[in-house]
Amino acid sequence: MLKIVFIKILTITFLFCWFTEISAQRIVDKNKGDNNQTKKGFMDGNLAATVYYNFGEIADWQNEPSRSGVWPKGTNHTYVDGVAIIVQSEAKDPSGKLIHPLETNYYEFTRYDPATGITYGWWPLPGYAHPYSSSPARSDDAATWPETWPDRPSDWDGTWNGFFGKGIQNADVETYFVFDDHLDREYWVNNNFKPDKDDPMRGGLGMQVKARGFQWSQVLAEDVIFWYYEITNMSSTDYPKTLFAQYIDWGIGGHDNSSNNAGDYDELLDMSYAWSTVPFGSPGNWSPVGLTGYAFLESPGIDDDRIDNDKDGLIDERRDNIANRIIDNPNTDPFILNVLRDTTNFALFYGRSWEPHWDADENGNWRTYTDVNENGKWDLGEPLNDDVGTDGIGPFDDGYVEADLDGSEANNKPDQGEPNFGILDKDESDQLGLTGFAIYPVHKYELNRDEENWTVLSGLPEPHGQTLAGVNLANYFSSYLFHLNGRDTYSAEVGETQETGETERFSMALIFGIDKDDLFRRKRTVQQIYNASYRFAKPPEKPIVKVIPGDKKVTLYWDDRAEKTFDAFYQKYNFEGYRIYRSTESNFLENKIITDAYGKPTFRKPLVQFDLVDGVKGLHPINVNGALFNLGDDTGLKHSFIDTTVENGQTYYYAVAAYDQGFTRTTVEGDFEGIPPSETTTIIKKDISGNIKTDINTAVITPRAPASGYIAPEIKNFLGSGPGTGSVSVDVLDPDSVKNYHTYRVEFRNDSKYNNSPNPWYRIIDYTDNDTLISFTQIKSAEVATGVLHGFAIEIKNDSSVVVDFDKSAWKTGNSNYIVKVGFDDRYAAAYGTRRVDYPGDFELYLLEPNQGDLGFPATSFSQPNQSNIRIKNITDNIEHQPFIFRDLNKDGIFNEDDAVFIVFGDSIDKAPTNFSNLKVSWSITLVKDTTIANENQRPPQIGDIFKVVTKKPFRQGEYYEFSTLAKGFDKSKAVKDLDKIAVVPNPYVGAASWEPASVEAGRGERKIYFTHLPSKCTIRIYTISGKHVQTIEHNSSLDDGQESWNLVSKDGMDISFGVYVYHVEAPGIGEKLDRFAIIK
Repeated sequence: MLKIVFIKILTITFLFCWFTEISAQRIVDKNKGDNNQTKKGFMDGNLAATVYYNFGEIADWQNEPSRSGVWPKGTNHTYVDGVAIIVQSEAKDPSGKLIHPLETNYYEFTRYDPATGITYGWWPLPGYAHPYSSSPARSDDAATWPETWPDRPSDWDGTWNGFFGKGIQNADVETYFVFDDHLDREYWVNNNFKPDKDDPMRGGLGMQVKARGFQWSQVLAEDVIFWYYEITNMSSTDYPKTLFAQYIDWGIGGHDNSSNNAGDYDELLDMSYAWSTVPFGSPGNWSPVGLTGYAFLESPGIDDDRIDNDKDGLIDERRDNIANRIIDNPNTDPFILNVLRDTTNFALFYGRSWEPHWDADENGNWRTYTDVNENGKWDLGEPLNDDVGTDGIGPFDDGYVEADLDGSEANNKPDQGEPNFGILDKDESDQLGLTGFAIYPVHKYELNRDEENWTVLSGLPEPHGQTLAGVNLANYFSSYLFHLNGRDTYSAEVGETQETGETERFSMALIFGIDKDDLFRRKRTVQQIYNASYRFAKPPEKPIVKVIPGDKKVTLYWDDRAEKTFDAFYQKYNFEGYRIYRSTESNFLENKIITDAYGKPTFRKPLVQFDLVDGVKGLHPINVNGALFNLGDDTGLKHSFIDTTVENGQTYYYAVAAYDQGFTRTTVEGDFEGIPPSETTTIIKKDISGNIKTDINTAVITPRAPASGYIAPEIKNFLGSGPGTGSVSVDVLDPDSVKNYHTYRVEFRNDSKYNNSPNPWYRIIDYTDNDTLISFTQIKSAEVATGVLHGFAIEIKNDSSVVVDFDKSAWKTGNSNYIVKVGFDDRYAAAYGTRRVDYPGDFELYLLEPNQGDLGFPATSFSQPNQSNIRIKNITDNIEHQPFIFRDLNKDGIFNEDDAVFIVFGDSIDKAPTNFSNLKVSWSITLVKDTTIANENQRPPQIGDIFKVVTKKPFRQGEYYEFSTLAKGFDKSKAVKDLDKIAVVPNPYVGAASWEPASVEAGRGERKIYFTHLPSKCTIRIYTISGKHVQTIEHNSSLDDGQESWNLVSKDGMDISFGVYVYHVEAPGIGEKLDRFAIIK
């Protein structure tokens, strides 16, 4: 029986290419940290969200209590008070005293300069974000990028400085920043310790950290934030003993609930996790309170101890070496000590046997290009696989211009910057693993006590189950001690002193779950992702959407850029469709109603869905804990949607999400394995003040009635010519852009001899301005929808198959009950099969008196024309006497039972056949008795009867449709009549209105009513029932906006009380309106 496998991530394929970045094409940045460069960001690329700083701190309950470790995004449910990154080394000051500087930066209990208050520790380097951006650089927001990257060559300017390569944004959200410890002057002042003999002004240990955060919105990783740190010794000092650590201050259920936290460590999963001992969170007593885990993923490695630290069968792997030769025998492999033992361990770890490999590709997983034609070189179109060159991109990637100038693309050897090699292969490091862990009450160890922390962190016990409950909870993670040499290290391989010292890496994942089982399932998925070197499925590009408010409707339209996305992960174009989401809150949580087998909301239900007509439909076979993604129903793509199920005055949040097909394959055991579809992010940022920033595929809109006297734009004088049986429709989507008194044409071209090409061409012309809006473009699908042109969009439906329309082909006159077979009479396939052409035309066959019909064309090259009693008219081309072959079986000259007529043409549409050699044969018409009817009831055709043949036809040469537009306008007399429509909604106002946004903060929140159908310019005066003036509101808007809101605050700044109020609307030149509304408690 076929079994559905939930998620079995393939070793050879999946998922994310992890966090070490491309050193080829990297420039050493010798700038130093500056506290004035501090920027604060907010990671919100999936359901997990948190504030962070570009000096390494994650979460900050003291200054951002509602945005620290939030899950799910869009709520006030917080789980983390703060996280600090720590580097600590042992060194000697000039007097020989051992010191242990601890470098970090955190909102409390850190060392600081008593004169300035500036923390002794991490501060950001300049140049890694736009100077006017308040946020660190984010991949999804080009406005945060610097003009040039300090650590990249100039050809990276204007592109994303991606971990995965130049301009590559494999993560849905990636943030990048760099910080160092230059401003730590405590040991510089007190101990005269200066880490760099060539730069006496450098402080701290001389450490520089390149940090990245990653988020994927894909359902398998939507509750996770990954953090990666690449730490380099920039100094000239060697540190034989160094450790990396992280400090986590949990805040499960909100900071006010921190004293009710409990925690533990799971050895099998390498994860610390915490939960609340009470069922409600604070503020607001929200429930349920989930769990949070901090998972250890990557640690420093040792490349010179002759020990297999990570138990993968290899010793002393490195990530910074250069490929020089191929090792073809395990007995000569320098990374193997004992062939039998180590090749066995290798197979157990990697799931494959040892194979010949390049010396610097120790685990042998780098793949060169596929030489399909076996000519010994790479040719365009052949898979490059991993051999993409040092910039990390190939011909199908965005931003690709040409092959790498250094010749590394398709050079048949691994180079730094390529996938599955060196710094982009986490397994090419002999990782030490997590070697120290402690769980304790906050403030037991504080970050300003360096010597105590060295003793604690360097002596932490190995990770093991540790439970602590009912306290304000904290954790320490730490690595084993390792060396981190300075830049004076001489490289025999390169033959020169390096610009920097050694680099090591550390990475963690912050994971959220609704309960322990859910959290642990998430961690297992995260581990599978990490084990596969962090390559992950990426959704298509986000479409660019525009939204137009209307009267009880909202119009959305978007472009087709998502459909052109080449998926580098799947190595194909993998786009499948669009999903439209509508919500009354900015995070689309109310759409997430499709649950898994454990009851956890897993997928969102779209308002509407459009997908390719490609047979890829229904439920995707790869389940997520029992939940399946709906791929659609082959509805066909659309690029616009009009939502008519909205209320005026209600604010709606919309997203147009593109999704792909996912991936499946069947194993030899008959199981499915793969990844469910990936969907683009749907991000709308809303700050504490209520300011909103949308992404290119999201929008916020409030439908509204138009102003009094508004005349909507119109499509007028629509007409079409030509026989094509498809259709052309025009819809106004953007009323403001419709031009007045403009005439447009949709013209068609069909390049085939007989106008029967299934893929004709079209163009769109503004005749008024003599402007071609769309040049001739081939129709390659059944439906084509243009983008918005001058406020309207055109949809073309083309009948691509030239076939007989049997529903419309029938006797036009007469009452014969003979069956008329139209198509191609197979009895004559041998004679005419090679001459057949499906002609897109309609015809009428007339039955005439004997000998009064047209002569039939010679049926063979040796026959003569024969007399008939029929005439065929070509209705489409207006040919009264269409040539035909008359196969008269009984030779009586009468078209009767079992006779066949073939409509014929010359060698092109405008030529009649002149001889049998240039003859083309089209539709046949054959008379057959209906054998279900008794002979006495048979009614053969009679003289004067007419049979009509109708075909489905693609658009043809010279065919066109024409229409005119009228722009929106104003009618004063209508405006006067429309004064009667002015109203207040809701009326009465009872405590709150449906459109008032739900607030995650304490307090009543905003109150609001709307005045509707107002003139575009008017004054609204509000009075109590006794005549006391309450407020005056000036309304001045465009013609399509007849709505004005009021927050129920008087001119004195006070909330109005419950009761009945009178309002007076005065519109100069139009009129006045007086009415009442009520506010009810």
